[in-house]
Amino acid sequence: MNIDWVIFGGLLVLPLAGYAVFLGTQLRRKSRTQRALDQQLSEQRMNDDRDARQSVQIIARALLQKDLSETEAAMRIAFLAQKIIASIEELESFTVFQQLAEATSHIPILEDWALLERSEQKRLTAEREKIEKDYSEFVAVGANSLAKLRLN
Repeated sequence: MNIDWVIFGGLLVLPLAGYAVFLGTQLRRKSRTQRALDQQLSEQRMNDDRDARQSVQIIARALLQKDLSETEAAMRIAFLAQKIIASIEELESFTVFQQLAEATSHIPILEDWALLERSEQKRLTAEREKIEKDYSEFVAVGANSLAKLRLN
């Protein structure tokens, strides 16, 4: 009778052990796949960071050369700043551009601008120029800093 219990126990444990090995294999495979995806995501994030940094440098230099308005540069830099893994010092440089972009966000652009009457365009242009003047010193300092932004 004892031998029957041992055989019965063996028959019961053997499928459970096989299932445990199967689950362990599945877990290792899933873990390996997740690590590969994490690595791929990390590499993509670093590439996006580098590309955004280069774009910010170009925009900052264009702003310093007066090839862009401060508002246009601010909108572009504020958007790109979201893609950058920034240090504390870099965040400070981005802040003024984000503030200027927010302060002028109510002003229409592109097709919406073209649909405005000439008098409304003049009024909004004067308002934008006043806002830019208020931020001008801070923007210049930020642009100088961002023109030298580290690329790695």
